[in-house]
Formats: sequence, structure tokens, C-alpha cells
Amino acid sequence: MVTESGTALFESDAIIEYVEDEYGPLEQGVTNEQRALDRAWSYLGSKHYLAQCGTMSSKDKTTFEERAEKLIKAFQKAENQLSGETKFFKSDALSNVDMAWLPLLHRAAIVKAHSGYDFFCGLPKMQAWQQNILESGLVEKTVSEDFDTLFSNFYLTNTYLAEGKDMVPTSGCGTSSCCG
Repeated sequence: MVTESGTALFESDAIIEYVEDEYGPLEQGVTNEQRALDRAWSYLGSKHYLAQCGTMSSKDKTTFEERAEKLIKAFQKAENQLSGETKFFKSDALSNVDMAWLPLLHRAAIVKAHSGYDFFCGLPKMQAWQQNILESGLVEKTVSEDFDTLFSNFYLTNTYLAEGKDMVPTSGCGTSSCCG
């Protein structure tokens, strides 16, 4: 995020803190307990960003599958937490948790669009959350216009995902075609 003074901020949690310090709380009436839970869920998303990068940059099938398995465990935790009855993580309004997970959800969508591999295969609530985040317009406000191309050139060139020849569906996919 670029501030009004031109400073580029990074890391979802730091951006959320800046926005709340500058403009007030994103959500009103949140208890300290809920705020702590929100931070924990935000942290889970943020902490797996690098794991997702490592998975996407894997050069061979074995490395990709080992890394994807660990990453998908975090996605399964979120799947179990999502109600499936709201558009976003906690409600029908965007929250700090949604913003912290946005990079993971967005990058997974790019991977699926370009390689056919779906990190959220077998996780219908994650897929719905991802779709709602993508439709919110928030992605376009957080990345450059050429992000998709730059991302694809980096993660989807000379990687296992780029080849995509012998991708096997992850556990939980069954015979679904959502996994590439």
C-alpha cells in the first residue's frame, strides 16, 4: 500500500495497523477476545505466504507435493473455521483477516488460472471465500496492473507448476477435475 505521502507499506498486519491508526478501527464493537482471535487468523495467513511462495517455486514434483501438503493443512484449518454462510471470513463485511489472507487467495487464483492446479480443491468454503475476495475489488487496489504477468513470469516459468504435466490431485479431491 502506498500512503498519501508516498511511502510504500508492506505486510498485511502492518498495513491494517496503519489504516486503523490513521483512520480508526476497521470494525466497531469488536471485543478484545475477538481481536486476539482475528490477529491469530491473520497471522496464520501471513505466516503461510512464504510457504506458498516456496511451494509455487518448487522445481520438481516431490518438492512441490511435500510443500503443498504442509500449505494445504493451513487451508484446511481455515476451511474448518469458515461458516460457509457469509461472504468473507467472519461476516459479509471485509475484515483484517480477509486482508491478511488476500495475497494467498489471490496468488492461488493466478496459479489455478495459468496451471490448472487448485490449492483449494476439496475445500468448498475456501473456494467461495476466494471468489468473494476476488469479486470485492480489493485485489485491484493492492497490486500493480502488471502483477499477473510479473507473478506468472516468476512463479510459473521454470517451475513444477509451469510444467504441470504429471500433477496428481491432492488428497480430498477424489476424482474431481479441480486439481489439474
